[in-house]
Amino acid sequence: MALQSARPALGVLGTPTHGSLLLLLLGFRWVLLSRAQTADTGQAVTAARLRRASQDGSWQRAELAVILPRALRSTEKKACPPGKEAHVVDENLVFYEEWELDACVEGALLAEQIDRVNAVPFTYQQLDILKRKLDQFYPQGYPESLVRQLSYFFLEVTPEDIHKWNVTSLETVKSLLQVSKGRKMDAQVAALIARYLVGGGQLDKVTLDMLASFHPTYLCSLSPEQLSFMQQDVVEAARPQDLDACGPLQMAVLYHKAHVAFCNMSASAYFARIKPFLGGASTDDLRALILHNTSMDVATFKKLRKEALLPLTVAEVQKLLGPNLEGLKAEERNSPVRDWILRQRQSDLDSLGLGLRGGIPNGYLVLDLSFREALSGAPHLLGPGSAFTVIPTLLLALVLN
Repeated sequence: MALQSARPALGVLGTPTHGSLLLLLLGFRWVLLSRAQTADTGQAVTAARLRRASQDGSWQRAELAVILPRALRSTEKKACPPGKEAHVVDENLVFYEEWELDACVEGALLAEQIDRVNAVPFTYQQLDILKRKLDQFYPQGYPESLVRQLSYFFLEVTPEDIHKWNVTSLETVKSLLQVSKGRKMDAQVAALIARYLVGGGQLDKVTLDMLASFHPTYLCSLSPEQLSFMQQDVVEAARPQDLDACGPLQMAVLYHKAHVAFCNMSASAYFARIKPFLGGASTDDLRALILHNTSMDVATFKKLRKEALLPLTVAEVQKLLGPNLEGLKAEERNSPVRDWILRQRQSDLDSLGLGLRGGIPNGYLVLDLSFREALSGAPHLLGPGSAFTVIPTLLLALVLN
C-alpha cells in the first residue's frame, strides 16, 4: 500500500514507469537491509532513510544519487584497508575486525603458518573466518602435509572436511586423537579413522586404547581383528545405530564381546542389551536364547545371520518369537524369512496357522503360481537341500505309475 500511494509523487524523477521501478528497487533494498539486522550504524541509517523515502515523495534527485550507491556498497565485500595486509600470523590479527580478517588474510598464508594459528588466542568467530579462508584455498581438501600440522585447528573441521583428506600417517592420527580427547569430536574421530583405514592404514594397540575414550561411532570402520582388541567398555557404550554399517564378520566379534560383557545380567536385562548385537549370533546362541523364554521382535529376527537362522525348526522359531510370531506373515517373501520358509516342511508351517506358503510339500510338489518371486529364479523356489528331499518322492511316484 505504501508503494502505491507514493507512486504519483515521483514525477519529478522521470516518467511514472521509471519512478515506479526505482521506488520498487529501493523498497526491495530496504527489505534486504532490514532482514540482515546488521550492527553497522551506516547501514542502519541508510535503511531508515530508504524507509522514510518510500513513504514520502518530496525527496530530490540529488539525495537519491547519494543514498542508493551507499546502500549498494554496504552489501559488497570490503577491501583490505591500506597497510593492514597480513604477511605473518601473529597476535596483531586478534585485534582485526572480522571483516578485516576476511579481507586481509590469505588462505596461502594460513596454510604456510598453520602452526602460528594455534599459538594465537583467536575467538571462535575469528577461527571460523580463518577456516573458511583455508577451505577456499584447498577446495578439494587439505593435503596431508597440512593435516599433519593442524593440531588444535582440527577442532574447527567437520566430518565432511575429513572425508576429503588423504591420511596415511598413524602418528598424525594419534596426534589428532590427543587433541580431540575430552571434547565432542566423536563424528570427526570416526571420519578420521575411516579415512586412515580406507588407505590401508593399520591401528596399533595404543591407538585402539586412545579410541576407547570416544563414543564408538567408528566401530564398523575397524576390521574383525582390530575389533578383537577393543576394550570391553567400548562395546558396552555402543548404540544400535553405531552397528548399522557392520558386516557379518565384524558383528560376530562384537557379539562375542557383548555376550561376555552382559552375561551376568538377568535374562530380561541381558536380552535388552544383547539385542543390537544378535546379527553376529550363531545357531547355538539363538537356541540358548530360546531356553530363556525371550520374545524377539520380527525386526531383530530379520537382522539375524541367514546361516544361523536356517537350521532353526518351526517349533524353535515359534518359541523364539513368542507373541511376535504373526509378524512372519508380512515378511514371508523377504529374505531371510523366505529362505527359512523354503527349508521347512509345509505341514509344520501350517501348524502355525499363519498361512505361510512355500515350504517342502508332503509327498508331492505344489507350485504356488501367485508366488512370482519364487518362480522368477530357480534358487528361490527350493532352498539348499530342499531338492534332495523332493526328488525321491517324485521318483517314487513315477515308479508306481
